[in-house]
Amino acid sequence: MGENMQVEKRMQKLLNKITDSIQVEADIVSLDGIIVASSDSTRIGKQDSSIQARSAVEENNRFTYAERTYIKFNTNLNRTYYLSMAGTSKTIGNYCILIISLIELYLKSTTQRMDREDTLCAAMLGHISDLEFQEAVRTYKIDAATPRCVFVIRTEGMEAAEIHKVMINVFPKEMEDFLVLIDSQTVGLVKTVVDEIDESDLIQLGSAIEDTILNETSVKSYIGIGQVKSNIYGIRESYKEAIKAMDVGRTYEPNNRVFYYDTLLLERFLSEVPMNISEKYYKHIFHGEINKVLNDEMIATIEKFFENNLNLSETSRQLYIHRNTLVYRLDKIQKTLGLDLRNFHDAVTFKIMMMLERQNRECSD
Repeated sequence: MGENMQVEKRMQKLLNKITDSIQVEADIVSLDGIIVASSDSTRIGKQDSSIQARSAVEENNRFTYAERTYIKFNTNLNRTYYLSMAGTSKTIGNYCILIISLIELYLKSTTQRMDREDTLCAAMLGHISDLEFQEAVRTYKIDAATPRCVFVIRTEGMEAAEIHKVMINVFPKEMEDFLVLIDSQTVGLVKTVVDEIDESDLIQLGSAIEDTILNETSVKSYIGIGQVKSNIYGIRESYKEAIKAMDVGRTYEPNNRVFYYDTLLLERFLSEVPMNISEKYYKHIFHGEINKVLNDEMIATIEKFFENNLNLSETSRQLYIHRNTLVYRLDKIQKTLGLDLRNFHDAVTFKIMMMLERQNRECSD
């Protein structure tokens, strides 16, 4: 996704140069009919309904529709687009062919000039081969043998470029950490990991990044952290793990914002349980009667009880309630469910069923 976005930005840049020289109206349209680049910036992101009709009128990778000419072309990522221009004359067709030739030449040259961060992004997304990545590592003199992991930082309602500006002050380019723009809402950090850094340090760093973004921009972010890999060539796997950690973590731990892949073993396992199977089991517990008991206060009590490893005294202290009040609430759960949450086995059963119910609720939203 990130590499496609970069290609589309390059095509837009070329269209801007062309329209500065000659007065033409041109759009570049994806196969699903979205205008991704245009000589008229107000058209970007809009739907071109003509693409839906192409199968009936297309011949030799070109068609005319609604007084426009459309010609198909492929980028160097083997992604297909149409160049669209107003008019259906032979001259317009020749203009289309000329502009497509310029696009292909321009994309080839800019791909060959990809900078270090672009190359790392392409490697994480699987858009370049292993051999190309190895050559790039040698070209940019990146220490391939240093252990690294990937942090994925995703924002809510803010362009990733703005977050990148904040992050570049924390992780400047001259360091062995690399910041990359993945897509419009996602930044990747390829983090060098020294021997002394452990799991808690990575989570603490993720929390520090989240705090920094919040303090600098007032925008909330989510951070997924992949496993540490022994060399630079493992970053694609670490990136996929970071994405998985974020997706799974947001489902099962909605109050958290930093998620480390290695600490989500149970959550990852439950995320792979088919919905029909999980529904079959959690409905044994989460039926009409229990839903009357499980109000927000009761759920907060149970989660705090689990957080404190089933310790009654510490839980009541943190909730600012009397110990007997906590016991009363747990007795109420036991009476309704038949599960005593003070018992480890029953607590684990309830925890898993609650996670399955939350997963199904998220999937159905």
